[in-house]
Amino acid sequence: MKILFTAFKGKNNTSFQLVDQTAAKYILLTNSFQGLEKDISFVSGDCSTVYMFGVDKNLVNKVRIEKCAKYNAEMVCTDFDIHYLETMLGSVDVSYTISDKPTRYLCNAAYYHMLKKNPNTVFIHIPSLKGMTIELMNKLIKVFDDVYSDEDCERSNSYAKLPKISFL
Repeated sequence: MKILFTAFKGKNNTSFQLVDQTAAKYILLTNSFQGLEKDISFVSGDCSTVYMFGVDKNLVNKVRIEKCAKYNAEMVCTDFDIHYLETMLGSVDVSYTISDKPTRYLCNAAYYHMLKKNPNTVFIHIPSLKGMTIELMNKLIKVFDDVYSDEDCERSNSYAKLPKISFL
């Protein structure tokens, strides 16, 4: 099984920090609508699952799983097994909510474009630095380290070579 993780650029972005501290290969998305669409166009089509991470500054010590994305009038929903993700998060006692109401900014656009490319994609919003605890970050690292098992999806963004910011 080939798994790809995505996050947004920025060394102070918790989505970047999360993927950078896992064993996963990942790409970092540009923080602009045109840039992220271009970034996603370069993603290989041979990944069986894509885990996308973004930040929601309103979250505090919990995550939100997104089921759908909307672009213009078109709504697309994931084929990813949300129950599987719920089980993984529950195994380490991570609080979460599930949303079927798309957000209206960059995360939604990224999710939409990736779902069109690979319907077995899931988007997970995590807290910003202000709402993230060391305990939650460590739990998320454990969950997604455990999930990642195939290194065939290459890290395709040189920005990923930034120094790690440790939550450990």
